[in-house]
Amino acid sequence: MKLEVAVADISQSRKDLTIEVAAEEVKAEFEKTYDAYSRYAKVPGFRPGRVPRGVVKQRFARDVREEVIGRLLPHALQHAIIDHKLHVVGEPSIDDIDVNDGGPLKFKASVEVIPEFELQDYKGLKLTRKVAGVTDQDVDQVLDRWRQSSAEFVPVEDRPSQTGDFVSVNLVGKFVESPEAEDVTADDVRIELGSEWVQPEFNEHLTGVKADDVREFRVVYPDDFDSKGLAGKTLDFTATVVSVRQKELPELDDDFAIERGEYKSLQEMRDKVRQDLISHAERDADSRLRADLVEQIIGPYDFEIPSSLVEQQATDRTRELAYMMMRNGMSPQSIRQMNWDDRLNEARGIAVKDVRAALVVSRIGDAENIEVSASEVDAEIDNMAASSGESPVDLKARLTKDEALSSIENRLRYQKVLDVVLNAAEISTEELVVESPAEEAAESAVSEMAPSEES
Repeated sequence: MKLEVAVADISQSRKDLTIEVAAEEVKAEFEKTYDAYSRYAKVPGFRPGRVPRGVVKQRFARDVREEVIGRLLPHALQHAIIDHKLHVVGEPSIDDIDVNDGGPLKFKASVEVIPEFELQDYKGLKLTRKVAGVTDQDVDQVLDRWRQSSAEFVPVEDRPSQTGDFVSVNLVGKFVESPEAEDVTADDVRIELGSEWVQPEFNEHLTGVKADDVREFRVVYPDDFDSKGLAGKTLDFTATVVSVRQKELPELDDDFAIERGEYKSLQEMRDKVRQDLISHAERDADSRLRADLVEQIIGPYDFEIPSSLVEQQATDRTRELAYMMMRNGMSPQSIRQMNWDDRLNEARGIAVKDVRAALVVSRIGDAENIEVSASEVDAEIDNMAASSGESPVDLKARLTKDEALSSIENRLRYQKVLDVVLNAAEISTEELVVESPAEEAAESAVSEMAPSEES
């Protein structure tokens, strides 16, 4: 295809192309299209295949022009991208299309591209693997979580509610600034008095109540409140007390260990918890090491990131967060009420770093000739299937249909590249020192080892 292409550098990640397809190419395409219309077009008064060219041009000029553009423009753009070695991402923006029978096809295309950058040295990086120590306090924290999850909530009938009690209420809330708005209603809402997660007005007005009491009070929600529908709003609530309960924890003894069904004694349970925490601490150390590795890899680079890649990554992150919340039991209504604009903005900041890391790591993979085999992809699908309970064959078919196999391959290649760079690094080891060892050491393990505390 005969083309004239001018490339203007708008920024590191955006190019504007001015493209002109030679008149003879355009004329040939017009002729071919008019011939097709002459053969197949149905025009009253003419037999099929016998419609004069002049009649075809008069009746179908606009349709023919659109077909010519539809065939020539994508090919011309693709040729221009290949000829100028542009790594285009996202969808091009096309403007100023100009074409007539007998003349050239001219148009402008604005494209986002992966910016060029010089690969910096990535071998011999100095890293420190920090491992959190596991103490008796860490073990106690896990066991306390287990006790909390096994707690019984006993009705309180001989006194009013106090800090630490759980008050269940039926709520009706009216918006002060918008009385015409639909009331906020919720039944049997359990509120832990004194909890930092509870609005202070609830703590204040629901302390000292008994079942069937009714309290009316005003709540002013902060602008950054997580529920988008309530953030910055003022509501007048009527709370009808359903019940007041206090939490009673089981004794931490051999019976408690045996009731969990996995241990024969309290000591055996403590030993197993300690070992699990050590394993988690090691995995956390590996995760921190790889995160530090990525920070060092991308440190020398500040090239501009294509906005389409950032938006796609941020959207995917936000969608995955919503899916995880739903999977963990949060209601769709609660999820919809969250301030997702803020979440998306937060995700954009993370996405910039993630995309930069992906681009640099991919270039390192090219330099190291790192590839992912079909057998490695199949092995990963087997692992995913084992976790989800789906058959590997069905999962692979679904991933193929959704065009998601490439994302698995990219993820595996990313990790293989990090492994290569990590193996070439100089790694020292030290103990991770934190202000609250129990919180740091046990946090990642406890969610998998026991249910969360009910609140």
